[in-house]
Amino acid sequence: MANFSRRVVLDLGAGEVRIGEVTSDKKGFPVLSLLRSMELGVDPGKPAEFFPAVMQAVATLAKETRIKPGLATLCLGGPAVFTRVIKLPLTDPAQVGQMVGFEAQQAVPAIEEACWDFQVFPPGQAGAAELEALIVAMKRETVNETMAAASAVGLKTDMVDLAPTALINAFRYNYPEVETCTLILEIGARATNILLIEGKKIFCRVVPLGGASVTQAIATDLQESFAGAEVIKRAKGFVHPGGSYEEPADEPSARISKLARGVMTRLHTEVERSITFYRSQQAGGRPTRVLLAGGGAVLGLTDLFFREKLKIPVEYFQPFRRIGVGPEVNQGEIGKNFPAWASLVGAALRALPESPCKINILGSDQKAAAGRMKDRPAMIAAGIGVGFLLLIPGVHGFWQSARLQSVLSPQTAQVEEAESALNQVTAEQKKVTEVMNLASQAISLEEERMRWPLLLDQIRAKSLPGLWVTSLKLSEAPSSGGEQAQPVKIPGGKPAIPVLEIGGFFETQSEAADAKVVEDFRMALEKGGLLQNVTTTQRDNPERVEGKTEQVALKFALRAEWPEGGVVPTEAAKKPVKP
Repeated sequence: MANFSRRVVLDLGAGEVRIGEVTSDKKGFPVLSLLRSMELGVDPGKPAEFFPAVMQAVATLAKETRIKPGLATLCLGGPAVFTRVIKLPLTDPAQVGQMVGFEAQQAVPAIEEACWDFQVFPPGQAGAAELEALIVAMKRETVNETMAAASAVGLKTDMVDLAPTALINAFRYNYPEVETCTLILEIGARATNILLIEGKKIFCRVVPLGGASVTQAIATDLQESFAGAEVIKRAKGFVHPGGSYEEPADEPSARISKLARGVMTRLHTEVERSITFYRSQQAGGRPTRVLLAGGGAVLGLTDLFFREKLKIPVEYFQPFRRIGVGPEVNQGEIGKNFPAWASLVGAALRALPESPCKINILGSDQKAAAGRMKDRPAMIAAGIGVGFLLLIPGVHGFWQSARLQSVLSPQTAQVEEAESALNQVTAEQKKVTEVMNLASQAISLEEERMRWPLLLDQIRAKSLPGLWVTSLKLSEAPSSGGEQAQPVKIPGGKPAIPVLEIGGFFETQSEAADAKVVEDFRMALEKGGLLQNVTTTQRDNPERVEGKTEQVALKFALRAEWPEGGVVPTEAAKKPVKP
């Protein structure tokens, strides 16, 4: 097993924050040298209280553990996690990424506001005609907030894993011998991750039911605060066995157990739906065992409940079955709720180069862009250095040529030697010019790469309430009447200016207000500095029948020139100012 670098792992759950540090032993196997957790103690359904509590918990854990700055992996979960398993035809591997990208555009809600990634799994059976790809995503705002919490304590996040994919790695590493269909239920505070793993087949689903659902039911029934209900649940809570089992002597315990059973019954219904979908859509088998994970799974008699409902063996997930734990780790702390560490262990195993699931929702494009920006100063310095190295022979040639000229004699041999030196100087100068041209082209391409992000950012900033932009079309010549128009010529023989066509809808209020909202948007774009000569090519007027407006939203279209490298000055701006 290959060695790997030290890595810090932050598992940010809805009810608890866990921190760990994974290193390698002398043989290259992973060892957890640090493990610590802290409860948040707030209602996870209230973002105004939740994220400040996360920031404080991460800072407290970093201070108590004296964690050293370094690379960090974040593990995130909850109902905000989006998962989807899609099928792809067997095709050229170079085309698989494009196919998954297209499917993600259709499947992931508001994908432009999400961080997402995918992994393609090989066919489950020999000779299969399809591949399966797992797509996972989470809202970018949530990812950025958690990354800010890690950055505040000196941790640089370069990898963001999600709880379902972390569980896959934890299961594959700790249970390598299991090939039959296994159901993993990670019951968290706000959500339950339902995973079905059978050989190379994988199914994921996130259900918005968890331990906080039981706590909220207790709080509503007993008229308690969320924090008070959580204390009562831990002290007296368990899942009622149902049937002919004897009622508890303590009346509050009996009520709490029935409330917990109600939530678990709803969860069991979702589990059965997931199994049915997996068997019908992915041709999978029925699970032969259940592994319970997550902090919500430790509620009393949860394993008995699912054993009776599913009629198969139920065990607790053993996250430390094959991974080493350092002697400095408090065994009592992890032993009291060991199933809750499954996601953190799976995220820690992501440090291994051969981890089965290599998903990182920061995205390959974002990481590549960060790498290019980091290496750009070194590349420029290297280019300048190469230019100077090529220039040195040229300078030497000039000096040699001057020396030959000073001692020029009538002899033909000396004249030919001087001409040869001059030719060498010219060749070296040509090489220098080519290198500088390549450097200039590289800088121009880097500037061109930022054109679209700047344009989209300006359109978003200039958009007005009630107005939506739905299409952007770029061409090098304006079109009208269905015919190709002549390119926009710029004086001085410069290339044509690209033309941008903007289309969208706006809410109708009145004819005067309708005209104003489109005109205000047009003027805002023209003053923005990126576009020029912005004109309105279409603005629908509301149709009125018997004095009533028939439409709710009307179309509009704008046309603008989008010069490369910035706005081209207008003719009026080019005229000199008279004294």
